[in-house]
Amino acid sequence: MSRKSFDRRGLAIGGVVLALVLLFSLNTFGALVLRPLRLDLTADKQFTLSEGTLKLLGSLEEPVELRLYVSGGIREANPFLASYADRVHDFLNAYAEAAGGKITVRYIDPEPYSEEEDRAVGFGLQAISLGNGTTGYFGIAGTNSTDDSDVIAVLSPERERFLEFDLTRLVYNLAYPDKTVVGLITGLPMNGDPAMQYKPWQIYTQLGQQFELRYLGGDIGSFDKDIDLLLIAHPKQLSDRTLYAIDQFVLGGGKALIFVDPHSEAAAMRQRQPGMEPTSSSLDKLFDAWGIAFDKNKVVADPSAARQVQFPSGQRQQIVDYLAWLSLDPSHLNPDQPITAELQRVNLASAGYIEKKEGADVELEPLLISSPQAQAIDAEEVRLFPDPLKLLRDYQPGNKALYMAAVVRGKFQSAYPDGPPEGAEKRGEHRKAAAEQASVIIVADTDLLDDRSWLARQSVLGQEVMLPLASNADFVANALDYLAGSEVLMALRGRDVALRPFTRIIAIRREAERRYRAKEQELLDRLGELEDKIRKLQVSEEAGGPVLSEAQQQEIETFRSQILETRAELREVQRALRSDIETLKARLRFANIGAVPLAVGLVAIGLALVRRVRYRRKVTTTGA
Repeated sequence: MSRKSFDRRGLAIGGVVLALVLLFSLNTFGALVLRPLRLDLTADKQFTLSEGTLKLLGSLEEPVELRLYVSGGIREANPFLASYADRVHDFLNAYAEAAGGKITVRYIDPEPYSEEEDRAVGFGLQAISLGNGTTGYFGIAGTNSTDDSDVIAVLSPERERFLEFDLTRLVYNLAYPDKTVVGLITGLPMNGDPAMQYKPWQIYTQLGQQFELRYLGGDIGSFDKDIDLLLIAHPKQLSDRTLYAIDQFVLGGGKALIFVDPHSEAAAMRQRQPGMEPTSSSLDKLFDAWGIAFDKNKVVADPSAARQVQFPSGQRQQIVDYLAWLSLDPSHLNPDQPITAELQRVNLASAGYIEKKEGADVELEPLLISSPQAQAIDAEEVRLFPDPLKLLRDYQPGNKALYMAAVVRGKFQSAYPDGPPEGAEKRGEHRKAAAEQASVIIVADTDLLDDRSWLARQSVLGQEVMLPLASNADFVANALDYLAGSEVLMALRGRDVALRPFTRIIAIRREAERRYRAKEQELLDRLGELEDKIRKLQVSEEAGGPVLSEAQQQEIETFRSQILETRAELREVQRALRSDIETLKARLRFANIGAVPLAVGLVAIGLALVRRVRYRRKVTTTGA
């Protein structure tokens, strides 16, 4: 072997060794130094600390300790959870760094029958079954210097988009343990629903994590001095004594979040005998005095925000827009109001609207807004047996945006200008009007509070996890924070929801429905008429009438032939309803599945051709 060949071989071996050393060094450097660094490519920067979080962490005055409990058995049983646990740990370290030493992070493996496992149980973390009778823990417990504690009982990967909010809420509760006291007056079973085995609604549970909710029942004469806010949901048959207490509370500077409804579907579905009790609610006497108009017999129907439902049409189920069920995207939310600025979606059902009473000296700042195409329909259309197809057929644009929720400000007049009503409790001087500008938030829908409007339930790690399809709970919490004067968590709520609809597909479907729905209904009516004619002829014969003549039998055959033709035409119209959508879906599938590999293949072929041309040129030059 020549010395030249030996040198080349040695250089090759040395190069491989150096490459391996460099690879090992880079991996070690990345694991030790670059691991906390993250590149957030999500559209809404879901994994980047927001301004609200940084503001909270920078203003901490008391130390907070966060304990991340991750059982070794969980890491061994599920590599995906092990990876997620590492990401959570990195996120917690980012919190500690931004807090300037005010947050301490501890990573704990609570081994079975250890003191740390007992402590995890004491904090309230939920055990996760690992099989073979063993359990593990994957959650966070936080404490402050005064022994207050708060937990995230189970860290679910499905809630990773909401990790920042969950962590910031936990830190906030520990930094500000004195919660705002909210007095709750409601005609809905929010704190214990018989239809859910007396479990509270999820919105009640979530509000209870940040506020001190105090249920107020019966005939209320006055409110305790420590109540900061009122939350009134679906008020029904309140006495003058209670109405007077609310009136004087608001006129005296107290704030209130009020939910009324022309048709509460949550209340209707819980009635023992549907239709026997009214499903509307209002505070007519107070609203009238405060300069607010609310018609409890009108519901907002808006095709631009309608949710889809299944509804029988002929002999099949079809998916149609239900104009009374609304899913409000940012185009229907006030971007200039902190309550709604960061929200992605709010779902409503059979909502009403509010207006300023003519001549009233009040100001309305909208929060939830319909499109100008919305129509105010009679609430009776949706109360007992709603027909989505009829609403579509009868729809007429109203050419006016309607406010389904708004902040109302003004120097309200008392609903009791002559003094307290009989039996009312008087505390201090009677107020005929507000001395300073009063503020209330009025929402013309109560169904947004119901779990069915905004949540999807999933089972993860043996535990039931609630995934938000809309930001309903965030909207309510933001409204209470706004009235209380606290805006720390507002910028975090509603940054993302589990439901991300294809807006282009929705637009195509609605345009197709506009073109074909009238024709479809015409064919369905014609089909019904033909079937009715055949039925009448057959019934007259079965009832003992004269035997059908040959002409009548021929007429029946003609009708049946027309039915077949009508059904074929109907299928064609319904196919046309879906054709544009299916075409777009096919294009999306091709883009996601075939386009990228095809593009890579074309680039590879192009590079191969370029290299081949260069090689031929090189050979030609050498030969020359």
